[in-house]
Amino acid sequence: MTVLAHEMAAAPAEVSTVASANQKTVIASAAAAVAGDVEAALALAGHHPAGEAAVRLRERLREHVHTLAVPAGRYADLLPESRQKDIAAGTVRFARKVARDCGSDPAIALRLLAKSVAHLARNTDLLRSA
Repeated sequence: MTVLAHEMAAAPAEVSTVASANQKTVIASAAAAVAGDVEAALALAGHHPAGEAAVRLRERLREHVHTLAVPAGRYADLLPESRQKDIAAGTVRFARKVARDCGSDPAIALRLLAKSVAHLARNTDLLRSA
């Protein structure tokens, strides 16, 4: 996953940082790091979902899913047995499934990947604040 300098500058200074064990990238809040890609995917889905930029964006979103699924899964594991835990675990399973195959419609693929990444990022941030 690549985090651009302007994305790092846009993240609040008080947000904790995390380093991925298998990546050298240090990111601020997961939600802040992926917000630009999520917003771009939702915008492209409605206007130009099949272009080269959209293809590259879908790949970046898939990378975000792979990066964020582990800490989001840890967050789900830490929750007490409840509906909330079931939803958090289901979100991780669904995001991984979407990253593997989200169908042939490029607009739907962008929307599904973007929403999945947004949910995983939120749960990753919740894990850090727990």
